[in-house]
Amino acid sequence: MAANSALIFSVAVVSGSWVLSAAALDRDGAIDAAKRQVKNRCTTATPCTFTAKPEKDKWHVRVEFTKRNSPQEKPFAYPGGHAIFIFDATGKLIGRVEGE
Repeated sequence: MAANSALIFSVAVVSGSWVLSAAALDRDGAIDAAKRQVKNRCTTATPCTFTAKPEKDKWHVRVEFTKRNSPQEKPFAYPGGHAIFIFDATGKLIGRVEGE
């Protein structure tokens, strides 16, 4: 009986740690979360670039926006054309800083 309890306990601990690691956000997950925030501003005509950096228990994702003066021109970055999104470990947006 004690062996069964120990086995059940160890399975519960392993399962619990797997759930925590599955909920943790990685670089790709942070970028995907930022893409969902800017889906209307980042298009094939005006693509964005994404840079994610971990800071403590958060992810800071910098999004560089582009614009075009005409459909024939290449998209270009512009001053103040960025935003920084801050996500917690679960992918919840907890902060946003717009460029000036």
